[in-house]
Amino acid sequence: MKQQREFTKCPVCGVSVNIYNLAEHLRSVHKESIESGAGRVRAKANPLKVDTGNGWVVDITACEEALEKGARLIASRKFKRAIKVFKTIPKEYTDIDNVYMLIGTSYVQLNRVEDAFTYFDKAVKSDPDYPPHWYNLGYAYIHKGHIAKSRECLHKALTLNPDREVKNRTKELLDGIKDVLEQELANKPGIDSETYFALEERFRRGIDFMDNEDWDAAIEEFKYVASIDNTSAKAYGNLGLIYLLNGACDEAEKHL
Repeated sequence: MKQQREFTKCPVCGVSVNIYNLAEHLRSVHKESIESGAGRVRAKANPLKVDTGNGWVVDITACEEALEKGARLIASRKFKRAIKVFKTIPKEYTDIDNVYMLIGTSYVQLNRVEDAFTYFDKAVKSDPDYPPHWYNLGYAYIHKGHIAKSRECLHKALTLNPDREVKNRTKELLDGIKDVLEQELANKPGIDSETYFALEERFRRGIDFMDNEDWDAAIEEFKYVASIDNTSAKAYGNLGLIYLLNGACDEAEKHL
């Protein structure tokens, strides 16, 4: 019979934690505890409920129990079930940013980075002063191909004075971005790093316009990128695709 695993790594700092203490570790080590320790799981017979003042009464005990259960499911690599449990916790819960972080972490393990991005973004908006949330969002931006946005988030994490583990991870990602940038610029004479990042943002804006079928706006963005960087195959490629989709075959052929 397979021995049950009793320890897992904290998704924030990587330290080995007993699976039953993971949620408590997140609160006590990485975030101030709720009401000076009142966030610990209480007996079901005496549940703690908090009136949020906007018509919602949050059952803190139920939220804490769901958080503990989800943490155990993550430790058992049952990520889909963990996500389902975490999503039962209402957004009015005091520690909802950590819940969003754990949902995002679970999606990363399932290779669903787009979904992870959504929840890392929610975590940042819920607590913009917590460095690991900015690190996670920067990580997700890298996997979406948004290098400039990633760098922005990672620098934000560093300005918030993170603990050593998060600081080291953040610097490693920034070093990786720097290496990629140097390789890219080696093939783009006359373009410096700031211009590169500005063009990337214009390109990503063009992608958003394409997704919304705003063809004229997308063409404007890609043409601008190509006018500054005449080696941008992706800008010319997208121009060609847009013209092809709109029946302008001669124009499409010219760009492709």
